[in-house]
Amino acid sequence: MMSNMISGLVPMGTNLMKRAVEEPTELVFSKWTPLVVLINFLLFGPALVWLSYSLGNIYPTLAMIEDPSPPAYEPVSLNEDATSLAEEGPAQSAGHNAGKPTTASLRATRRLLHSVGGWRSHFRGIACAIFIGFATLVLGAIFGNFPIFHSAVGSLIASLTLASFSAAWVHIVISPPNALPFYRRLPPLRKAFEATCFPILAHWAAVATSAVVPSLMIHALNMSPSSRNPEGDVVFDNSAIWKSFISLLVAVALQFLLVVPTGVVLVRVQASLLPPDEDTIVPFDRSFQGKVDPVVVGGKGFVTMRDAFTTFPRSSWIRLYVLYAKVFAVSIATYFLMAAIIIPEMFLLISKKQN
Repeated sequence: MMSNMISGLVPMGTNLMKRAVEEPTELVFSKWTPLVVLINFLLFGPALVWLSYSLGNIYPTLAMIEDPSPPAYEPVSLNEDATSLAEEGPAQSAGHNAGKPTTASLRATRRLLHSVGGWRSHFRGIACAIFIGFATLVLGAIFGNFPIFHSAVGSLIASLTLASFSAAWVHIVISPPNALPFYRRLPPLRKAFEATCFPILAHWAAVATSAVVPSLMIHALNMSPSSRNPEGDVVFDNSAIWKSFISLLVAVALQFLLVVPTGVVLVRVQASLLPPDEDTIVPFDRSFQGKVDPVVVGGKGFVTMRDAFTTFPRSSWIRLYVLYAKVFAVSIATYFLMAAIIIPEMFLLISKKQN
């Protein structure tokens, strides 16, 4: 079914682009275009936010901190009108009765989130995330304009400045609903900076590397998909396909080998700053296999980068990468569905007037 959809959409999109380039025409929009655009926005907007924010951020964060081998644990619903997940039977529970972590299944994770706060729980922490995104842009622009700084360095300084806020976002995601606004759940700035400055630096370096290396490869391979001959006709480079494929493989490999591991370490260090009086919605080993001592007994009260990495077992790495693959598949299917609706609308709503 998906292959039929793709085979139908590709020629349609190709013909549309070809006609737009070859025919000197003026586009004429139907009077219904604004209404259709509004309906599409209302229909697809929430789905895109759910894909990018909930599936892309909340689900992986829960997977990064979930203990795969917890003691006896029963996820209890926090909705007044809902029943305990464990009461729904092994076939529909969050997954612990079957001996599998909740985040091993998208469906189980969705049901767990719904049980702790209804549909709003799928967007938990979004106000804090919006603030972090806006503040990062502002601070990055300010620091990036300094003569001694580059824009990339500016984004690093912004991330370090907002260390408490990013840790608070992780705490909101992994803990039950709390009436306090996000700015009142911030861990102490000094402690948050001490715990997360090096993980933030490592993750920033990984993200920068994953962006720079493919760009350097493009220049090194002279990847120009097309050029023009002396007559002015477009000539496509036959080697551009395999060059693009190699560049894509390198970019994906860097994401999986650098960006994801450093992100795991950062999230786990941030989670270790969770106040001791707050619970989590998935099993979480606060001691990190006995490597973290509480402040009350003379410990730092947070996990080191090394211990955050070594206490994340192989089974959890596999579960996390499988989760990312599932999220990617769901995203691709959703985008193709949107294209199957929007592209025919374009043909129906847009006509062309010959010049």
